[in-house]
This record gives sequence, C-alpha cells and structure tokens, in this order.
Amino acid sequence: MALTVCQDGVVNVQDLLADIPENLPEELFQNLLVSSHLRVERIVSRGHQTPAGDWYDQDENEWVLLIQGEAELVFDDSRPPVHLKAGQSVFLPAHCRHRVNWTAEGEHTIWLAIFFPAENEI
Repeated sequence: MALTVCQDGVVNVQDLLADIPENLPEELFQNLLVSSHLRVERIVSRGHQTPAGDWYDQDENEWVLLIQGEAELVFDDSRPPVHLKAGQSVFLPAHCRHRVNWTAEGEHTIWLAIFFPAENEI
C-alpha cells in the first residue's frame, strides 16, 4: 500500500480503501510514506480498541483523519472523549496520552495518520 508515487517514469496509484482483509484479528498498521521528519500510516480497525489500561504516549505529533467508519478516542486527563465520523480529523500533540475506546464493529474503520516531530525536535 502506498500513495501515488512517480519513480523511474512510472506512476503507481493505490487505493486507501482497497486491499483490506475481511478478517482482522488485530488492527492493521501500514506505513505509506516514511522520511526523516514524516510518517504517513494507514490504520484499519474493525471493532478494535486499545487494551484496557494501555495508553498511546508518543514522542511525535499526530494528525489523524478518519476516512471511513466511526471511532471514539479517550484521554487520561480531563479532556472529554472525541467521537470521530468519516471525514473528521483530530490533532494529538506529542505526549497527549490517548487510547481508542471503540471502533465500529460492522464495518472497517480506516484511519490516515500523519506523524511528525514536536516543534522542539525538528
């Protein structure tokens, strides 16, 4: 899976909504683009959630767009939960401890996540 790439005169186009296994025992994480200061990732969920007691606490900033499905993020501070529907995005600054509380069970939830260094790390 990769975004449109022009290499050696060839343009390869792949679809973010394609090549998704029907059976997903675990969330699917795929790097689409990686450089020294940027990582673009496709995440596919289907009824998945972050295990109880686990939190994402990343050194990088993350901007995430929900392409398809629905999901809810919760935080370990006083922030209210965020319910995301297709087309909505959220910015998660570095070390914003969060977890996926739930994703839609009857359909694939497809995320496009862009990770980049915190301002003081560039």
